[in-house]
Amino acid sequence: MALARIVIGLDFGTTFSGVAYSDKPDAPVEQINVVQSWKGAGSITSKEKVPSRIAYLPPPPGQVAGIKVIWGDEIKPRQHNVPIHACMKLRLDDKHKSSPELKELMTLLSADNVVEVITDLLSEIRIKTYDELKKRYGEAVLSTMRKELVVTIPAVWSERAKGLTLKAVMGAGWAADKISTVTEPEAAAIYTLRSMAESSSKVEIDVGDTFVLCDAGGGTVDLISYKVTHIAPHFHIEEAVVGYGEKCGASFIDKEFLSYLQKWIGAARFNQIPMDKKRHGSQMMTEFETNKFGFDGTDEGMAVRLPRECGIVDDPRLQVEDGTLFMTSDQMKQVFKPCVDRVLKLITSQINAVVSAGHQKPKMVFLVGGFGKNDYLYKMIEEYCSRRRIQVRRPVYPWSAVARGAVCRGLELDPSSLVAVRLSRAFFGAPLNARFDPSKHSPLCSYICPFTGQKMASGQMSWLLNKSERLPESDPKVIKLAACVRFFTTQQARASARLVTCGEDVAPTDAAHHDVHPVCTVHADLTGVPVETFLKETNYVTDIAYYEANVELEARFQGGNITWRCLHRGREVGSTTVTYDY
Repeated sequence: MALARIVIGLDFGTTFSGVAYSDKPDAPVEQINVVQSWKGAGSITSKEKVPSRIAYLPPPPGQVAGIKVIWGDEIKPRQHNVPIHACMKLRLDDKHKSSPELKELMTLLSADNVVEVITDLLSEIRIKTYDELKKRYGEAVLSTMRKELVVTIPAVWSERAKGLTLKAVMGAGWAADKISTVTEPEAAAIYTLRSMAESSSKVEIDVGDTFVLCDAGGGTVDLISYKVTHIAPHFHIEEAVVGYGEKCGASFIDKEFLSYLQKWIGAARFNQIPMDKKRHGSQMMTEFETNKFGFDGTDEGMAVRLPRECGIVDDPRLQVEDGTLFMTSDQMKQVFKPCVDRVLKLITSQINAVVSAGHQKPKMVFLVGGFGKNDYLYKMIEEYCSRRRIQVRRPVYPWSAVARGAVCRGLELDPSSLVAVRLSRAFFGAPLNARFDPSKHSPLCSYICPFTGQKMASGQMSWLLNKSERLPESDPKVIKLAACVRFFTTQQARASARLVTCGEDVAPTDAAHHDVHPVCTVHADLTGVPVETFLKETNYVTDIAYYEANVELEARFQGGNITWRCLHRGREVGSTTVTYDY
Protein backbone atom coordinates (compact mmCIF):
# COMPACT_ATOMS: atom_id res chain seq x y z
CA MET A 1 0.00 0.00 0.00
CA ALA A 2 1.30 3.46 -0.93
CA LEU A 3 2.39 5.70 1.91
CA ALA A 4 0.18 8.62 2.88
CA ARG A 5 1.58 11.78 1.33
CA ILE A 6 1.74 15.33 2.62
CA VAL A 7 2.80 18.27 0.46
CA ILE A 8 4.28 21.35 2.13
CA GLY A 9 4.55 24.70 0.35
CA LEU A 10 7.31 27.01 1.61
CA ASP A 11 7.08 30.67 0.58
CA PHE A 12 10.24 32.39 1.86
CA GLY A 13 9.57 36.06 1.25
CA THR A 14 11.51 39.31 1.45
CA THR A 15 9.48 40.70 4.34
CA PHE A 16 7.16 37.83 5.32
CA SER A 17 7.24 34.05 4.94
CA GLY A 18 4.47 31.48 4.95
CA VAL A 19 3.89 27.74 4.97
CA ALA A 20 0.90 25.77 3.70
CA TYR A 21 0.25 22.03 3.62
CA SER A 22 -2.28 19.38 2.67
CA ASP A 23 -2.58 15.60 2.33
CA LYS A 24 -5.79 15.64 0.27
CA PRO A 25 -5.26 15.91 -3.52
CA ASP A 26 -8.97 16.37 -4.25
CA ALA A 27 -9.82 18.83 -1.48
CA PRO A 28 -10.95 22.39 -2.40
CA VAL A 29 -8.11 24.90 -2.32
CA GLU A 30 -9.77 26.84 0.50
CA GLN A 31 -9.25 23.74 2.67
CA ILE A 32 -5.49 23.82 2.24
CA ASN A 33 -4.02 24.36 5.69
CA VAL A 34 -1.84 27.38 6.45
CA VAL A 35 0.50 27.51 9.45
CA GLN A 36 -0.78 30.32 11.66
CA SER A 37 0.57 29.47 15.10
CA TRP A 38 3.60 31.74 14.79
CA LYS A 39 5.19 32.88 18.03
CA GLY A 40 4.18 36.38 19.03
CA ALA A 41 2.02 36.86 15.91
CA GLY A 42 -0.07 39.90 16.44
CA SER A 43 -0.79 43.36 15.35
CA ILE A 44 0.50 43.92 11.82
CA THR A 45 -1.75 41.55 9.90
CA SER A 46 -3.37 38.15 10.14
CA LYS A 47 -1.26 35.16 11.16
CA GLU A 48 -0.99 33.69 7.65
CA LYS A 49 2.67 34.73 7.58
CA VAL A 50 5.56 35.54 9.86
CA PRO A 51 8.07 38.39 9.43
CA SER A 52 11.23 37.27 7.59
CA ARG A 53 13.61 38.66 10.16
CA ILE A 54 15.99 37.21 12.69
CA ALA A 55 18.32 38.45 15.42
CA TYR A 56 20.90 36.93 17.73
CA LEU A 57 20.91 37.74 21.44
CA PRO A 58 24.37 37.60 23.04
CA PRO A 59 25.02 35.18 25.91
CA PRO A 60 24.34 36.37 29.47
CA PRO A 61 27.10 38.44 31.12
CA GLY A 62 30.06 36.32 32.13
CA GLN A 63 29.19 33.47 29.74
CA VAL A 64 30.89 32.68 26.45
CA ALA A 65 28.29 30.27 25.04
CA GLY A 66 24.54 30.58 24.88
CA ILE A 67 23.66 32.80 21.91
CA LYS A 68 19.88 32.84 21.56
CA VAL A 69 18.07 33.12 18.23
CA ILE A 70 14.92 35.24 18.12
CA TRP A 71 12.91 35.63 14.95
CA GLY A 72 9.66 36.77 13.41
CA ASP A 73 7.33 38.51 15.82
CA GLU A 74 9.49 37.47 18.77
CA ILE A 75 11.72 40.44 17.98
CA LYS A 76 10.64 43.45 20.01
CA PRO A 77 12.51 46.63 19.02
CA ARG A 78 12.26 48.20 22.46
CA GLN A 79 13.45 45.08 24.28
CA HIS A 80 16.25 43.82 22.05
CA ASN A 81 19.04 46.24 21.25
CA VAL A 82 20.70 43.98 18.67
CA PRO A 83 21.05 44.07 14.86
CA ILE A 84 17.92 42.79 13.13
CA HIS A 85 18.52 40.92 9.87
CA ALA A 86 15.76 41.53 7.31
CA CYS A 87 15.26 41.72 3.52
CA MET A 88 17.86 38.94 3.26
CA LYS A 89 16.13 37.27 0.34
CA LEU A 90 17.10 40.10 -2.02
CA ARG A 91 20.77 39.48 -1.19
CA LEU A 92 20.65 36.01 -2.78
CA ASP A 93 20.43 37.31 -6.33
CA ASP A 94 23.15 39.32 -8.08
CA LYS A 95 20.61 41.80 -9.42
CA HIS A 96 19.43 42.69 -5.91
CA LYS A 97 22.22 42.00 -3.43
CA SER A 98 23.84 45.45 -3.67
CA SER A 99 20.59 47.35 -4.09
CA PRO A 100 21.22 50.99 -3.13
CA GLU A 101 17.49 51.48 -2.63
CA LEU A 102 17.41 49.13 0.36
CA LYS A 103 20.77 49.82 1.99
CA GLU A 104 19.12 51.65 4.90
CA LEU A 105 16.57 48.86 5.43
CA MET A 106 18.76 45.76 5.58
CA THR A 107 21.88 44.77 7.45
CA LEU A 108 25.06 44.31 5.45
CA LEU A 109 26.14 40.68 5.32
CA SER A 110 28.61 38.81 3.14
CA ALA A 111 27.23 36.33 0.60
CA ASP A 112 28.16 33.36 2.80
CA ASN A 113 26.72 34.96 5.92
CA VAL A 114 23.44 35.73 4.14
CA VAL A 115 22.95 32.04 3.33
CA GLU A 116 23.86 31.08 6.91
CA VAL A 117 21.40 33.58 8.41
CA ILE A 118 18.64 32.50 6.01
CA THR A 119 19.38 28.89 6.94
CA ASP A 120 18.89 29.77 10.61
CA LEU A 121 15.58 31.50 9.86
CA LEU A 122 14.28 28.63 7.71
CA SER A 123 15.31 26.21 10.45
CA GLU A 124 13.11 28.06 12.95
CA ILE A 125 10.23 28.07 10.45
CA ARG A 126 10.73 24.32 9.92
CA ILE A 127 10.62 23.60 13.65
CA LYS A 128 7.39 25.57 14.05
CA THR A 129 5.87 23.90 10.97
CA TYR A 130 6.67 20.39 12.16
CA ASP A 131 5.35 21.20 15.63
CA GLU A 132 1.99 22.01 14.02
CA LEU A 133 2.10 18.90 11.81
CA LYS A 134 2.79 16.70 14.85
CA LYS A 135 -0.22 18.19 16.64
CA ARG A 136 -2.47 17.63 13.62
CA TYR A 137 -1.39 14.12 12.60
CA GLY A 138 0.39 12.78 15.65
CA GLU A 139 4.12 12.12 15.70
CA ALA A 140 3.74 8.41 14.93
CA VAL A 141 1.55 8.96 11.86
CA LEU A 142 3.63 11.90 10.61
CA SER A 143 6.78 9.79 10.71
CA THR A 144 5.22 7.31 8.25
CA MET A 145 4.01 9.93 5.75
CA ARG A 146 5.89 10.73 2.55
CA LYS A 147 6.84 14.41 2.77
CA GLU A 148 7.20 16.52 -0.36
CA LEU A 149 8.39 20.12 -0.12
CA VAL A 150 7.67 22.69 -2.84
CA VAL A 151 9.79 25.84 -2.50
CA THR A 152 8.66 29.01 -4.25
CA ILE A 153 11.12 31.33 -6.00
CA PRO A 154 10.81 34.64 -7.88
CA ALA A 155 10.24 34.23 -11.61
CA VAL A 156 13.19 36.46 -12.49
CA TRP A 157 15.77 34.72 -10.32
CA SER A 158 19.00 33.29 -11.67
CA GLU A 159 19.89 29.61 -11.38
CA ARG A 160 22.53 30.61 -8.84
CA ALA A 161 19.98 32.35 -6.61
CA LYS A 162 17.73 29.31 -6.92
CA GLY A 163 20.65 27.08 -5.92
CA LEU A 164 21.49 29.23 -2.89
CA THR A 165 17.85 29.10 -1.79
CA LEU A 166 17.82 25.30 -1.96
CA LYS A 167 21.16 25.20 -0.13
CA ALA A 168 19.61 27.18 2.73
CA VAL A 169 16.48 25.01 2.70
CA MET A 170 18.44 21.76 2.92
CA GLY A 171 20.82 23.24 5.48
CA ALA A 172 17.79 24.14 7.60
CA GLY A 173 16.91 20.46 7.92
CA TRP A 174 13.75 20.21 5.84
CA ALA A 175 13.94 16.42 5.72
CA ALA A 176 11.62 15.84 2.77
CA ASP A 177 11.48 12.81 0.50
CA LYS A 178 11.26 15.17 -2.46
CA ILE A 179 12.15 18.86 -2.83
CA SER A 180 11.07 20.82 -5.91
CA THR A 181 10.60 24.46 -6.88
CA VAL A 182 7.91 26.51 -8.57
CA THR A 183 7.97 30.18 -9.49
CA GLU A 184 5.92 32.44 -7.25
CA PRO A 185 3.62 33.83 -9.97
CA GLU A 186 2.97 30.34 -11.35
CA ALA A 187 2.08 29.06 -7.88
CA ALA A 188 -0.20 32.05 -7.38
CA ALA A 189 -1.84 31.45 -10.77
CA ILE A 190 -2.51 27.80 -9.96
CA TYR A 191 -4.17 28.72 -6.66
CA THR A 192 -6.13 31.63 -8.16
CA LEU A 193 -7.51 29.61 -11.07
CA ARG A 194 -8.50 26.70 -8.86
CA SER A 195 -10.05 29.07 -6.33
CA MET A 196 -11.97 30.82 -9.09
CA ALA A 197 -13.17 27.52 -10.59
CA GLU A 198 -14.44 26.35 -7.19
CA SER A 199 -16.08 29.65 -6.27
CA SER A 200 -19.86 30.03 -6.32
CA SER A 201 -19.45 33.31 -8.22
CA LYS A 202 -17.54 31.84 -11.14
CA VAL A 203 -15.89 34.14 -13.67
CA GLU A 204 -16.67 33.17 -17.25
CA ILE A 205 -13.51 32.09 -19.07
CA ASP A 206 -13.36 30.74 -22.60
CA VAL A 207 -10.69 29.00 -24.64
CA GLY A 208 -8.43 31.67 -26.13
CA ASP A 209 -8.88 34.11 -23.23
CA THR A 210 -5.73 35.57 -21.71
CA PHE A 211 -5.09 36.99 -18.27
CA VAL A 212 -2.25 38.64 -16.35
CA LEU A 213 -1.16 37.41 -12.92
CA CYS A 214 0.44 40.16 -10.82
CA ASP A 215 2.26 38.86 -7.75
CA ALA A 216 3.04 41.99 -5.75
CA GLY A 217 5.20 40.93 -2.84
CA GLY A 218 7.48 42.50 -0.31
CA GLY A 219 10.55 42.76 -2.53
CA THR A 220 9.65 42.06 -6.13
CA VAL A 221 6.56 42.44 -8.27
CA ASP A 222 6.41 39.56 -10.76
CA LEU A 223 3.99 39.40 -13.67
CA ILE A 224 3.18 36.49 -15.91
CA SER A 225 0.51 36.12 -18.60
CA TYR A 226 -1.37 32.97 -19.57
CA LYS A 227 -3.64 31.85 -22.38
CA VAL A 228 -6.45 29.34 -21.77
CA THR A 229 -6.03 26.42 -24.20
CA HIS A 230 -8.49 23.84 -22.80
CA ILE A 231 -11.36 23.91 -20.33
CA ALA A 232 -12.85 20.42 -20.56
CA PRO A 233 -12.24 17.71 -19.64
CA HIS A 234 -9.15 19.29 -18.01
CA PHE A 235 -8.23 22.93 -17.52
CA HIS A 236 -5.00 23.81 -19.37
CA ILE A 237 -3.14 27.10 -19.73
CA GLU A 238 0.13 28.10 -21.32
CA GLU A 239 2.36 31.13 -20.96
CA ALA A 240 1.32 33.77 -23.48
CA VAL A 241 4.45 35.92 -23.31
CA VAL A 242 7.64 35.96 -21.26
CA GLY A 243 6.97 37.15 -17.73
CA TYR A 244 8.85 39.98 -16.09
CA GLY A 245 9.42 41.51 -12.69
CA GLU A 246 11.06 44.41 -10.91
CA LYS A 247 12.10 45.52 -7.44
CA CYS A 248 9.09 47.64 -6.55
CA GLY A 249 7.39 45.63 -3.82
CA ALA A 250 6.17 46.78 -0.42
CA SER A 251 9.70 47.11 1.00
CA PHE A 252 10.38 49.93 -1.42
CA ILE A 253 7.45 51.87 0.01
CA ASP A 254 9.40 51.75 3.28
CA LYS A 255 12.38 53.20 1.40
CA GLU A 256 10.14 55.93 -0.04
CA PHE A 257 8.89 56.72 3.47
CA LEU A 258 12.46 57.21 4.68
CA SER A 259 13.21 59.46 1.70
CA TYR A 260 10.07 61.47 2.38
CA LEU A 261 10.88 61.71 6.09
CA GLN A 262 14.37 63.01 5.31
CA LYS A 263 12.95 65.79 3.13
CA TRP A 264 10.14 66.55 5.60
CA ILE A 265 12.16 66.96 8.78
CA GLY A 266 15.44 67.91 7.11
CA ALA A 267 18.63 65.96 6.46
CA ALA A 268 20.34 67.13 9.67
CA ARG A 269 17.60 65.79 11.94
CA PHE A 270 17.10 62.67 9.85
CA ASN A 271 20.79 61.78 10.01
CA GLN A 272 20.69 61.99 13.81
CA ILE A 273 18.44 58.90 13.82
CA PRO A 274 20.65 55.79 14.33
CA MET A 275 20.77 53.44 11.36
CA ASP A 276 19.32 50.51 13.34
CA LYS A 277 16.22 52.60 14.09
CA LYS A 278 15.60 53.05 10.36
CA ARG A 279 15.77 49.35 9.48
CA HIS A 280 13.09 46.68 9.30
CA GLY A 281 12.02 45.58 12.75
CA SER A 282 12.68 48.93 14.42
CA GLN A 283 9.82 50.58 16.28
CA MET A 284 9.40 53.36 13.71
CA MET A 285 9.42 51.02 10.70
CA THR A 286 7.12 48.50 12.41
CA GLU A 287 4.57 51.25 13.07
CA PHE A 288 4.87 52.42 9.48
CA GLU A 289 4.36 48.84 8.23
CA THR A 290 1.15 48.58 10.24
CA ASN A 291 -0.19 51.75 8.64
CA LYS A 292 1.07 50.75 5.19
CA PHE A 293 -0.81 47.46 5.15
CA GLY A 294 -4.07 49.13 6.17
CA PHE A 295 -3.85 52.20 3.93
CA ASP A 296 -6.68 52.40 1.37
CA GLY A 297 -6.38 56.00 0.19
CA THR A 298 -9.46 57.25 2.06
CA ASP A 299 -8.14 57.26 5.62
CA GLU A 300 -7.38 60.37 7.61
CA GLY A 301 -3.73 59.41 7.40
CA MET A 302 -1.36 57.70 9.79
CA ALA A 303 0.73 58.25 12.89
CA VAL A 304 4.31 57.12 13.47
CA ARG A 305 6.37 57.75 16.58
CA LEU A 306 9.74 59.23 15.64
CA PRO A 307 12.96 58.17 17.39
CA ARG A 308 13.88 60.70 20.08
CA GLU A 309 17.32 61.17 18.51
CA CYS A 310 15.81 63.35 15.76
CA GLY A 311 15.13 65.96 18.45
CA ILE A 312 11.55 66.79 17.48
CA VAL A 313 8.94 66.65 20.24
CA ASP A 314 6.33 69.21 19.19
CA ASP A 315 6.29 71.07 15.89
CA PRO A 316 2.87 71.95 14.39
CA ARG A 317 4.52 72.96 11.10
CA LEU A 318 5.95 69.43 10.72
CA GLN A 319 2.74 67.79 12.03
CA VAL A 320 4.62 66.36 15.03
CA GLU A 321 2.98 66.16 18.45
CA ASP A 322 4.51 64.44 21.49
CA GLY A 323 7.17 62.94 19.22
CA THR A 324 4.57 61.43 16.86
CA LEU A 325 4.46 62.32 13.17
CA PHE A 326 0.96 62.60 11.71
CA MET A 327 0.84 62.09 7.93
CA THR A 328 -2.20 62.98 5.82
CA SER A 329 -3.74 60.66 3.26
CA ASP A 330 -2.27 62.78 0.45
CA GLN A 331 1.19 62.46 1.96
CA MET A 332 0.80 58.68 2.15
CA LYS A 333 -0.24 58.64 -1.52
CA GLN A 334 3.00 60.46 -2.36
CA VAL A 335 4.95 57.76 -0.53
CA PHE A 336 3.07 55.02 -2.39
CA LYS A 337 3.22 56.73 -5.80
CA PRO A 338 6.66 55.58 -7.13
CA CYS A 339 5.92 51.91 -6.44
CA VAL A 340 2.31 52.09 -7.65
CA ASP A 341 3.42 53.79 -10.87
CA ARG A 342 6.02 51.08 -11.50
CA VAL A 343 3.46 48.33 -10.94
CA LEU A 344 1.07 49.98 -13.41
CA LYS A 345 3.92 50.29 -15.91
CA LEU A 346 4.66 46.56 -15.55
CA ILE A 347 0.99 45.71 -16.12
CA THR A 348 0.94 47.94 -19.20
CA SER A 349 4.02 46.19 -20.59
CA GLN A 350 2.46 42.76 -20.10
CA ILE A 351 -0.83 43.78 -21.70
CA ASN A 352 0.98 45.28 -24.70
CA ALA A 353 3.22 42.20 -25.03
CA VAL A 354 0.22 39.87 -25.02
CA VAL A 355 -1.50 41.84 -27.79
CA SER A 356 1.73 42.18 -29.80
CA ALA A 357 2.16 38.40 -29.67
CA GLY A 358 -1.15 38.02 -31.51
CA HIS A 359 -3.28 37.01 -28.53
CA GLN A 360 -6.55 38.54 -27.39
CA LYS A 361 -6.35 41.49 -25.02
CA PRO A 362 -6.19 40.16 -21.44
CA LYS A 363 -9.65 39.63 -20.00
CA MET A 364 -8.56 40.22 -16.43
CA VAL A 365 -5.70 40.91 -14.04
CA PHE A 366 -5.36 38.71 -10.97
CA LEU A 367 -3.70 40.44 -8.01
CA VAL A 368 -2.00 38.46 -5.23
CA GLY A 369 0.82 38.85 -2.71
CA GLY A 370 1.39 40.87 0.44
CA PHE A 371 1.51 44.17 -1.44
CA GLY A 372 -1.37 42.92 -3.58
CA LYS A 373 -3.44 42.66 -0.42
CA ASN A 374 -3.22 46.43 0.03
CA ASP A 375 -6.54 48.10 -0.85
CA TYR A 376 -4.95 51.29 -2.21
CA LEU A 377 -2.86 49.38 -4.76
CA TYR A 378 -5.95 47.34 -5.69
CA LYS A 379 -8.00 50.50 -6.24
CA MET A 380 -5.32 52.08 -8.42
CA ILE A 381 -5.00 48.95 -10.57
CA GLU A 382 -8.79 48.63 -10.80
CA GLU A 383 -9.10 52.27 -11.86
CA TYR A 384 -6.38 51.80 -14.48
CA CYS A 385 -7.85 48.55 -15.86
CA SER A 386 -11.46 49.75 -15.92
CA ARG A 387 -10.49 52.40 -18.49
CA ARG A 388 -9.24 49.53 -20.66
CA ARG A 389 -12.26 47.31 -19.98
CA ILE A 390 -10.14 44.75 -18.16
CA GLN A 391 -11.47 43.15 -14.98
CA VAL A 392 -9.42 42.93 -11.77
CA ARG A 393 -9.79 40.01 -9.40
CA ARG A 394 -8.22 39.17 -6.07
CA PRO A 395 -8.63 35.66 -4.59
CA VAL A 396 -9.93 35.02 -1.09
CA TYR A 397 -6.44 34.64 0.37
CA PRO A 398 -4.15 36.87 -1.72
CA TRP A 399 -1.37 36.96 0.86
CA SER A 400 -0.98 33.19 1.16
CA ALA A 401 -1.81 32.50 -2.51
CA VAL A 402 1.80 31.58 -3.34
CA ALA A 403 2.19 29.06 -0.49
CA ARG A 404 -1.24 27.55 -1.19
CA GLY A 405 -0.46 27.37 -4.92
CA ALA A 406 2.82 25.58 -4.18
CA VAL A 407 0.80 22.91 -2.37
CA CYS A 408 -1.61 22.67 -5.32
CA ARG A 409 1.35 22.17 -7.63
CA GLY A 410 2.83 19.46 -5.42
CA LEU A 411 -0.48 17.62 -5.14
CA GLU A 412 -0.91 17.40 -8.91
CA LEU A 413 -0.46 13.79 -9.95
CA ASP A 414 0.10 14.97 -13.52
CA PRO A 415 2.54 17.93 -13.44
CA SER A 416 1.19 19.21 -16.76
CA SER A 417 -2.44 19.18 -15.66
CA LEU A 418 -2.63 22.97 -15.48
CA VAL A 419 0.40 24.77 -16.96
CA ALA A 420 1.00 22.87 -20.18
CA VAL A 421 3.55 25.18 -21.81
CA ARG A 422 6.09 27.62 -20.40
CA LEU A 423 8.29 30.08 -22.27
CA SER A 424 12.02 30.42 -21.92
CA ARG A 425 12.75 33.71 -20.17
CA ALA A 426 16.15 34.12 -21.85
CA PHE A 427 18.66 32.69 -24.29
CA PHE A 428 20.75 29.82 -22.92
CA GLY A 429 23.95 28.56 -24.47
CA ALA A 430 27.63 27.81 -24.06
CA PRO A 431 30.86 29.55 -25.07
CA LEU A 432 32.86 27.20 -27.31
CA ASN A 433 36.35 27.15 -28.76
CA ALA A 434 36.59 27.12 -32.56
CA ARG A 435 39.43 26.99 -35.04
CA PHE A 436 40.68 30.54 -35.45
CA ASP A 437 39.39 32.31 -38.56
CA PRO A 438 40.94 35.76 -39.07
CA SER A 439 37.90 36.85 -41.09
CA LYS A 440 35.54 36.17 -38.16
CA HIS A 441 37.56 36.21 -34.94
CA SER A 442 39.39 38.92 -33.04
CA PRO A 443 43.10 38.30 -32.33
CA LEU A 444 42.27 39.01 -28.67
CA CYS A 445 40.41 35.69 -28.39
CA SER A 446 43.12 33.59 -30.07
CA TYR A 447 45.27 30.98 -28.32
CA ILE A 448 47.33 27.89 -29.16
CA CYS A 449 45.83 24.58 -28.03
CA PRO A 450 48.44 22.77 -25.87
CA PHE A 451 47.23 19.38 -27.13
CA THR A 452 46.87 19.87 -30.89
CA GLY A 453 49.10 22.89 -31.38
CA GLN A 454 46.37 24.55 -33.48
CA LYS A 455 45.41 28.22 -33.26
CA MET A 456 41.97 28.51 -31.69
CA ALA A 457 39.39 31.21 -30.90
CA SER A 458 37.87 31.09 -27.42
CA GLY A 459 34.45 32.26 -26.22
CA GLN A 460 32.44 31.76 -29.41
CA MET A 461 28.77 31.60 -28.43
CA SER A 462 26.55 28.68 -29.31
CA TRP A 463 22.97 29.54 -28.35
CA LEU A 464 20.99 26.36 -27.74
CA LEU A 465 17.72 27.71 -26.33
CA ASN A 466 16.09 30.88 -27.61
CA LYS A 467 14.28 33.49 -25.58
CA SER A 468 10.48 32.97 -25.70
CA GLU A 469 10.96 29.41 -27.00
CA ARG A 470 8.07 27.13 -26.05
CA LEU A 471 8.84 24.56 -23.35
CA PRO A 472 6.01 21.99 -23.31
CA GLU A 473 5.72 20.16 -20.00
CA SER A 474 4.86 16.91 -21.80
CA ASP A 475 7.87 17.15 -24.13
CA PRO A 476 10.79 18.62 -22.16
CA LYS A 477 13.35 20.67 -24.07
CA VAL A 478 16.77 19.05 -24.06
CA ILE A 479 19.98 20.86 -25.01
CA LYS A 480 23.43 19.33 -25.21
CA LEU A 481 26.70 21.10 -24.49
CA ALA A 482 29.53 19.49 -26.42
CA ALA A 483 32.71 19.09 -24.38
CA CYS A 484 35.93 17.67 -25.75
CA VAL A 485 37.92 16.14 -22.90
CA ARG A 486 41.64 16.03 -23.56
CA PHE A 487 44.04 14.78 -20.93
CA PHE A 488 47.59 13.51 -20.87
CA THR A 489 48.24 9.92 -19.88
CA THR A 490 49.28 11.11 -16.41
CA GLN A 491 46.05 13.06 -15.87
CA GLN A 492 42.50 12.14 -14.89
CA ALA A 493 39.51 12.41 -17.21
CA ARG A 494 37.37 15.32 -16.15
CA ALA A 495 35.30 17.66 -18.30
CA SER A 496 33.45 20.89 -17.70
CA ALA A 497 31.29 23.30 -19.65
CA ARG A 498 29.78 26.68 -18.85
CA LEU A 499 26.14 27.54 -19.32
CA VAL A 500 25.48 31.23 -19.91
CA THR A 501 22.37 33.29 -20.50
CA CYS A 502 21.25 36.51 -22.14
CA GLY A 503 17.95 38.21 -21.38
CA GLU A 504 18.04 40.66 -24.28
CA ASP A 505 15.90 40.23 -27.39
CA VAL A 506 18.97 39.73 -29.63
CA ALA A 507 21.76 37.46 -28.41
CA PRO A 508 25.42 38.40 -29.09
CA THR A 509 27.96 36.07 -30.72
CA ASP A 510 30.77 36.81 -28.26
CA ALA A 511 30.69 35.35 -24.74
CA ALA A 512 32.57 38.42 -23.47
CA HIS A 513 29.64 40.69 -24.39
CA HIS A 514 28.27 42.67 -21.43
CA ASP A 515 24.77 41.22 -21.91
CA VAL A 516 26.02 37.63 -21.46
CA HIS A 517 25.83 36.40 -17.86
CA PRO A 518 27.08 33.13 -16.34
CA VAL A 519 24.55 30.61 -15.08
CA CYS A 520 26.64 27.69 -13.91
CA THR A 521 29.56 25.41 -14.67
CA VAL A 522 28.77 21.74 -15.19
CA HIS A 523 31.47 19.24 -14.21
CA ALA A 524 31.65 15.65 -15.46
CA ASP A 525 33.88 13.13 -13.68
CA LEU A 526 34.90 10.36 -16.10
CA THR A 527 37.59 8.78 -13.96
CA GLY A 528 35.45 5.65 -13.59
CA VAL A 529 35.19 5.16 -17.35
CA PRO A 530 37.75 2.70 -18.82
CA VAL A 531 40.48 4.71 -20.56
CA GLU A 532 40.40 2.24 -23.45
CA THR A 533 37.08 3.73 -24.57
CA PHE A 534 38.76 7.06 -25.32
CA LEU A 535 40.64 8.00 -28.48
CA LYS A 536 44.42 8.14 -28.11
CA GLU A 537 46.20 10.89 -30.06
CA THR A 538 49.71 12.33 -30.31
CA ASN A 539 50.77 15.97 -30.48
CA TYR A 540 52.57 16.29 -33.82
CA VAL A 541 54.89 18.99 -32.47
CA THR A 542 55.89 17.55 -29.07
CA ASP A 543 55.23 13.88 -29.87
CA ILE A 544 53.45 13.59 -26.49
CA ALA A 545 50.47 11.23 -26.31
CA TYR A 546 47.11 12.27 -24.91
CA TYR A 547 43.56 10.95 -24.72
CA GLU A 548 40.50 12.58 -26.25
CA ALA A 549 36.86 11.94 -25.41
CA ASN A 550 33.92 13.78 -26.92
CA VAL A 551 31.13 13.98 -24.37
CA GLU A 552 27.80 15.77 -24.19
CA LEU A 553 26.53 17.49 -21.06
CA GLU A 554 22.78 17.25 -21.40
CA ALA A 555 20.45 19.82 -19.82
CA ARG A 556 16.74 19.08 -19.51
CA PHE A 557 14.36 22.04 -19.05
CA GLN A 558 11.15 20.95 -17.33
CA GLY A 559 8.86 22.50 -14.76
CA GLY A 560 11.03 25.62 -14.63
CA ASN A 561 14.05 23.58 -13.52
CA ILE A 562 17.24 22.32 -15.19
CA THR A 563 18.61 18.80 -14.61
CA TRP A 564 21.91 17.47 -15.97
CA ARG A 565 23.62 14.27 -17.07
CA CYS A 566 26.81 13.36 -18.99
CA LEU A 567 26.71 11.27 -22.19
CA HIS A 568 29.57 9.50 -23.97
CA ARG A 569 28.76 7.70 -27.22
CA GLY A 570 25.07 8.13 -26.42
CA ARG A 571 25.28 6.49 -22.99
CA GLU A 572 25.17 8.14 -19.57
CA VAL A 573 28.59 7.92 -17.92
CA GLY A 574 30.38 9.25 -14.87
CA SER A 575 28.87 11.71 -12.42
CA THR A 576 27.71 15.28 -12.99
CA THR A 577 27.85 18.18 -10.54
CA VAL A 578 26.91 21.83 -10.93
CA THR A 579 28.53 24.92 -9.41
CA TYR A 580 26.81 28.29 -9.72
CA ASP A 581 28.97 31.13 -11.00
CA TYR A 582 29.37 34.32 -8.99
